[in-house]
Amino acid sequence: MRFYLIICLLGVTTLLSAQKVKFYATTDASKIVEGSYLSVEFTLEQTEGTNFRPPNFKGFEVVSGPSTSNSTSIINGRVSKKISYSYGLQPKGIGKKTIGPASISVKGKTLKTQTVNIEVVKGSNKSASADKQVFIKAELTDTSAFVGQQIILNYKLYTVLDIRSINFNTELEFDGFYAEELRRSRQDVQREIIDGIEYYTKSLKTIALFPQQTGTYSIDPISVTVGISKGGNTRRSFFFNSQLIQKRIMVDGISVYVNNLPPSSSNFSGAVGRYRMSVNKPKRSITTDEAIVVNMEITGNGDSKTVNAPKWNLPDGLEMYDPNVIEDEVFSSTKGITHRKTFEYLIVAKEPGKYSLKPTFEYFDVDSSAYRSLEKSLPRITVIQGSNNPNIIESKPDVELAGIFETTKLKKLAGSSSKSPLAWILLIFGLIGAIGIFLYTNHLKKSGKFDPDLIRKNKAYSVAIRRLEGSKSFMDNNQSKEFHEEIIRALKTYVTDKYDIPALHINRSELIDRLREANVTDTLLGSLQGLLKESEMAMYAPSADFDLKSSYNAAVELIAGLEK
Repeated sequence: MRFYLIICLLGVTTLLSAQKVKFYATTDASKIVEGSYLSVEFTLEQTEGTNFRPPNFKGFEVVSGPSTSNSTSIINGRVSKKISYSYGLQPKGIGKKTIGPASISVKGKTLKTQTVNIEVVKGSNKSASADKQVFIKAELTDTSAFVGQQIILNYKLYTVLDIRSINFNTELEFDGFYAEELRRSRQDVQREIIDGIEYYTKSLKTIALFPQQTGTYSIDPISVTVGISKGGNTRRSFFFNSQLIQKRIMVDGISVYVNNLPPSSSNFSGAVGRYRMSVNKPKRSITTDEAIVVNMEITGNGDSKTVNAPKWNLPDGLEMYDPNVIEDEVFSSTKGITHRKTFEYLIVAKEPGKYSLKPTFEYFDVDSSAYRSLEKSLPRITVIQGSNNPNIIESKPDVELAGIFETTKLKKLAGSSSKSPLAWILLIFGLIGAIGIFLYTNHLKKSGKFDPDLIRKNKAYSVAIRRLEGSKSFMDNNQSKEFHEEIIRALKTYVTDKYDIPALHINRSELIDRLREANVTDTLLGSLQGLLKESEMAMYAPSADFDLKSSYNAAVELIAGLEK
């Protein structure tokens, strides 16, 4: 056990060291009104540091900090480690101000953050009107795009009020697009100034859209209900909305015009977006008996389904087999979707010589609205004569078969042992052994030892209960947000394992429909839907009062009910 633990720790250490070290500064606003406050955070990624030194904060008054936080996460197999130092600042006076660089020591070297520019302006003497106190915008990175180009749709909340709950009343549909919702940052509350009024802003949903065909498409208006706290009361009840004012907000729709790509050459790979290419260096010297292996890695933000193996010209004397896709990965982040494909090319030489290879990748660049070609010249490859010995198959003389007997004569063998006691004993033991093997095999199949899917289903209950047990520490510490995150993860993981439904990757209504098809009773479906809805809404009201123990018991009872 210790050996495997050491191996895992070494693996994590290797992954951390292989990633790029970063030290940078971020703020929750670049423009604020006079008298307001500013949060600045200095973050070190993928390593540990010592001797952190903040800037002198000239032109600001430090009202809080430093507060330190550490985090380690694993996303798509990549380990990420962060340590952050946060300060609360209040600018002195109006005008443009600069936060200087912070520094930290890492393995004997001193790293510094970039400077941050802040603009302080006079606020409006008027407060926001009733219809402008809270609103939601649908924002697109591009309203005119090409087929296969990634565009980002963001539903963004603007508010001067204390919002405690948010519920999308309309199911989002995107005809003409391939859509995938992106994960949101936990610290994405920002501030913006509109007409001299400072709004708090938050990204509610961020969706990556890939147009599939040309034309003009409309993203329909949607309805969102927000719960606004009354009069700054700090004691709020989630289950009884008497402390919340429910307000229905209509979010305007938006149109997208999708263009077709201009005519392209035969070498176009189908990639649309922003891309880069890398190619390995094959062996410099081979024989005619060997193949030249070239791996081309393509990374970009277009629709991965449309990207094909690029074609590139070969010098005379070389012949290329159809390339293979040996890697195809998609990565999702708060900024969008990136994919990576690796193509393997096998090239054989018909005759000895020296050959130069120039792998080429042609894609459509959305920034310049033009085709771009990426090329890389590889070192010359020397091919020398190999053995070229053909495989010789020895010929065998033809054998003439005898004719088929026209009649059949059966003859009893002398001294047959069919009535021998030993023969009967062997036969009986053989039958008993066969029956035993059959019963044991049937037992193994029922136990799931022959079926990995059955193993997962049989262990779904115990895995879910262990996850719920893990949520108890959050419940004991009254960490409502983390507790409900763990409840949602435990329930959806259980459904994924038990019913083979990708619960972690579909929305709640689709999940309920899939479970109804799996003959789950309406009573259990109602309990599951209510518990998921309650926990999801709790994500927007971390400071409200919740009966965490009641939610925990409801989750245990629900999973037990689904097991029956």
